[in-house]
Amino acid sequence: MSKSKNKIAVSSITILNIVIFLLIIASGPRTSSADQYGLPPVNSSFQPSSLNPFRLPPNPWRPLELEWPEQYIDPTVEYGLGLVLPKAIQQSLDVDVSYDRWKGVPTFTGEYFLPVKAWKDKSVFLAPRLTFGSYREGLSVGVGFRQLLTAETLVGFYAFHDWVRPRGSHAPFLKEAGIGFEVAALPGWYSDLSLSANAYFPTNDRWSLSPGGDLLVHEALPAGGDVRLGLLLPPVTNLLDARINAEVHSYRGERTQIAGYTLGLALDTRDGMLSATMEQKKDNGEREEFRVGGRIMLAFDWLALVEGKMPLSAPYQASETRYSRRIRDSLYQKVARKHDLPTDRIQRRITLAARVWDDTVSFSGGFPGLANSRLTVQTARSPWRDRMDVVTDSRGFYSGQLRLAPGRYKLRLVHKPSGRVSRVKTITIQDEGL
Repeated sequence: MSKSKNKIAVSSITILNIVIFLLIIASGPRTSSADQYGLPPVNSSFQPSSLNPFRLPPNPWRPLELEWPEQYIDPTVEYGLGLVLPKAIQQSLDVDVSYDRWKGVPTFTGEYFLPVKAWKDKSVFLAPRLTFGSYREGLSVGVGFRQLLTAETLVGFYAFHDWVRPRGSHAPFLKEAGIGFEVAALPGWYSDLSLSANAYFPTNDRWSLSPGGDLLVHEALPAGGDVRLGLLLPPVTNLLDARINAEVHSYRGERTQIAGYTLGLALDTRDGMLSATMEQKKDNGEREEFRVGGRIMLAFDWLALVEGKMPLSAPYQASETRYSRRIRDSLYQKVARKHDLPTDRIQRRITLAARVWDDTVSFSGGFPGLANSRLTVQTARSPWRDRMDVVTDSRGFYSGQLRLAPGRYKLRLVHKPSGRVSRVKTITIQDEGL
């Protein structure tokens, strides 16, 4: 009797595959996702073909054209690394490789968690991270220490240093240092707590001239901090688990003012069938965002369908055990912190104002970022000549007077140590005899 049922199940599956195959042939080729969403198509020398698994390509010796090839780069790299790297390294290494077709550059992010020394109840670790994004490139190095206070409580401390700059530029790196603190605990009543806090401190800034030479650009990373909390609430019923995820952050610079929070609640049934999330988010005084989502996961049994039974069921059996992790496993988990803080960027115009009275030129202006510095006044008929020096005040402003013979001159100010130059002004000294 069981053999006949298996034959019926196999024949049913075969008939269903044939029906699906006929429907696919009747429907024709699928519309590409690029045409559907109005995105630019990919240039390729291959003939377009559907990614339908039931249809062979026109020429089996030529590869299929992929509508979005960058989606296949990262899985391919991960598969290749899985073949050559030991399993212990794979568990601690995160690699993300893609291609930005609009920017025309490949992107790469690699992060590795390296336990330098481990004991039964403590560990010392390094966390290097290398990034080549579409617009930025950066390097980060972190070091930390974790200690098990009890079998169900862990505390950790870590520090990090980051270097970032625009991708492909030879500009100096913007740098920041930071410290962090973390706690992980199973406080009882089948609950689970994770808490981390980070503080960020810029360690340098960068001054540069705009391509036109009339703007002084000041860049620095903002200072700030963030706190993250994850809490599995005590049980209300043996069928449902509830988890709270919250985050508060604030990053501030001379112009950058970013502050906000995220508060979320996740509900999951222990059999894995139902999941619901609610999240409220607000950032930088913008309108609040409120999101609600849900998911249903079901296991499907073909044999139960053939036998006339209900083929859908929950993926797992409900259990009274709410968590499976051990706090000891947290000794080797990556820290939770913010990467790639936005650059605080301010442009200031290098000004030069000049007025002529008889044979005297009165000039004034500002060299932002050059407080208490010596500037050289230059004039030119041909070539440029140093005329006098002026000193800026604590805010970078300057003023002075210069007497010149009658004629037409070009006037500018130069900060020779840095090479910064003001805009050129043209002045005319009239001859009193004319």
